[in-house]
Amino acid sequence: MIGELLSFWTFGPDAYASEHNQRYHPLKLVIWTVVAVGVSAVVSAARLALFGEPRVGWAVALFPLVLPLTGAVAHKPPRFVPGLVAGLGAGLITALLLGIDLGTSLSSFWSGFAAMCAGFLACSVVFSAITWPRPMPADDGGPR
Repeated sequence: MIGELLSFWTFGPDAYASEHNQRYHPLKLVIWTVVAVGVSAVVSAARLALFGEPRVGWAVALFPLVLPLTGAVAHKPPRFVPGLVAGLGAGLITALLLGIDLGTSLSSFWSGFAAMCAGFLACSVVFSAITWPRPMPADDGGPR
C-alpha cells in the first residue's frame, strides 16, 4: 500500500492509470490517512524532543496528511466532487470542535495536532463513504 502511494506520487497517475484506477478503492484512503497520522505524530514527537514546543511553523508536520486525499481526488473516483465537499466540511467541523474541546486539557501544540489529525481522518472517512463503489444494476435484457 505504501509502495503504491509512493509510486503514484513518483510516476504520476498516467504511468499506469488504467490498471491503477481498477485497483483504487476508497478504503485505501482511510488506511493511507491513518499511516499519514502516524508519520506526522512521529515527526512531531521527534521535533518536540529535539527543539521543544514550536511557536511557529508547527503545521509543516501535517503535510503528510494532505497527500492521501490529494491522491484520492487525483484518481477521480465516482462522485468525487460531492465527496470532497462533504469530506472537507466534516473535517473542518471535526477539527474545530475538537480543537476547542482539547484546547483546555492539552498543550496548544498537541491539541491543535490532534484536532487536525481527527479532521483529516473524518474527511477521508466521509470522502470514502461517498465514493464507495456501488454495485452495477443487473441488466435484465429488457427494452430501453
